Amino acid sequence: MSYLLIRIKDVVCLVCLLSLATDVGFMQSLSKTTHTLNLGEEKVWVDIYERTGADITLLNLHDNENTSAETGRAFVERHGGRLIELRHGRGREVVVRLDGVLHRFDPNRMFSDVGLRKSLEYFHNNTDEIFVIAAAFRDRVIELFAVQEGMVVIALHNNTPDKLTIKDFRPGEWYGEDTREVSINPQQDTDNFFVVTQVELFNALSSSGYNVALRAKSPPDRGMLIDYCQRLGALCITVEAEHGHRVEQKEMLEALWKILTEKGIVTTYD
Repeated sequence: MSYLLIRIKDVVCLVCLLSLATDVGFMQSLSKTTHTLNLGEEKVWVDIYERTGADITLLNLHDNENTSAETGRAFVERHGGRLIELRHGRGREVVVRLDGVLHRFDPNRMFSDVGLRKSLEYFHNNTDEIFVIAAAFRDRVIELFAVQEGMVVIALHNNTPDKLTIKDFRPGEWYGEDTREVSINPQQDTDNFFVVTQVELFNALSSSGYNVALRAKSPPDRGMLIDYCQRLGALCITVEAEHGHRVEQKEMLEALWKILTEKGIVTTYD
């Protein structure tokens, strides 16, 4: 009997060791490539994390939204795919520096010339020289993103409490004209929500109890990534959560992953 117990313990230990080895190998398989882009005298690093397993791309455009970047890396480690992260140390906006002067624009407003111009105007930086530099940066980022028809893209964002909420997508509110339909769950934090372009995903997420906005078919041209993807025939979903809400954003991503894989929208492979 004692020999049997020893052998059982040995098997359990062997299983634990194999599991640990698998986890270590799993973590080590996440690769990272960094591209350095110039914005006048400023630099922006584009980090690309990749692991085989799924045809899905995640993007973190704002450098101060670190909860979403961390959540995105963990997601790619678990499921595979690609995370692209912009890094420059200047906070939310990207900066063009010329002769020591900083000129800002929002990287999630740069995916059309109209949107980029509006963002530069908002920060009082809209000169032809700055626009040319910013547009060249945008074009290089687009080249690295390599968005194509049929791709699935997740835009990861974080927000400040009560500054941007799902309520801002209601008719008459800030993003009301951008939105076809909105579903608000009073039991959910209004800072945590999805923005989608497909009715099928809107229904699936809202019926699962999440806050979700369905984007208009022809929204105002704000130069946003979600609209750029839609123009190219790619599916883009925005996953927005409050800064520091790692558990909530992870749960939102996992719920979205379950829907995407069950519906066959995302292709997975070994």
